[in-house]
Amino acid sequence: MNYPKTSSSQPPSRAPALLLPFSLALLALTACGRSPQTEQAVEAASQPAPAVAETSQAEADRAAALAAKEKEIADREAAVQQREIEQQLAQRAAEAEAEAAAARAARSKATIARKQPTSPQPSAVATARPASPPPPPPPIVVPAGTQLAVELTAAVSTKTAQVGNRVQGRLASDLVVGGRRAAAAGSPVQGTVTQVVSGSRKVGGTPTLGIAFDSLTVSGSAPIAIDAQLLQQAASDTAKDTAKIVGTAAAGAIIGHQVSHKNGSVVGGILGGAAGTAVAANTGGEVSLPAGTVVSVALGNSFQVAGD
Repeated sequence: MNYPKTSSSQPPSRAPALLLPFSLALLALTACGRSPQTEQAVEAASQPAPAVAETSQAEADRAAALAAKEKEIADREAAVQQREIEQQLAQRAAEAEAEAAAARAARSKATIARKQPTSPQPSAVATARPASPPPPPPPIVVPAGTQLAVELTAAVSTKTAQVGNRVQGRLASDLVVGGRRAAAAGSPVQGTVTQVVSGSRKVGGTPTLGIAFDSLTVSGSAPIAIDAQLLQQAASDTAKDTAKIVGTAAAGAIIGHQVSHKNGSVVGGILGGAAGTAVAANTGGEVSLPAGTVVSVALGNSFQVAGD
């Protein structure tokens, strides 16, 4: 079998590698003759093999589809996370707004409570700042000429008294000026005997007793200097059964007889208690003022007290 010779001067054949099997099959048929099986083999060999490019393209398509699927999944996960973040932000914003609204409502209630006075709660009363005490009332000025009703706490008589003796008494009623009480009933009043004329020691004289009340003690204060004079006279010893009442609010009365008076009546030698006028008892030419006798005297001076 003769093979064609190749010249060394010719360049090597550049036929595709795919023709090599076909050439080998052709040489085999030439040498051994063709059989059906050989023809099938030659025909099968003559069919082109699967293209590598097609395989690579399919793999690339599968990879691209997988990448697209992964990207789609990643996008979905990112969208879910974004929605969750947005929901969290919205919830936080709603909570912050609710807290701000509650704070505004509390401030509004506090403002209303400050504007509207309310009764303090027991606990608030315990811790509340004590209120400032009210200012003290202005003092009471007792003017000159004011009448004092003085009740003697010890008997005084021209038969035993001497000039300079102290006389003890007390207010028989409240001392009220301008609707305010300047001194309460029972406030101590003191004085001094200034004149004594005894009928039993001086023939033909008029029994006379003079007292100057000079001190009034009001509760909670030092004694206050006052000037209130009392002059009490009795009938001379020639009239044993009569007495003469001399005082600031004196009113004549016959001892043992009843006479009319604007403040009451004199019965048995007692002048209506409201008048507070002393009565000279018929003691045979003496002025006798027993304990409990109420005399009415007028102030010759003015003074002031704190008052109630």
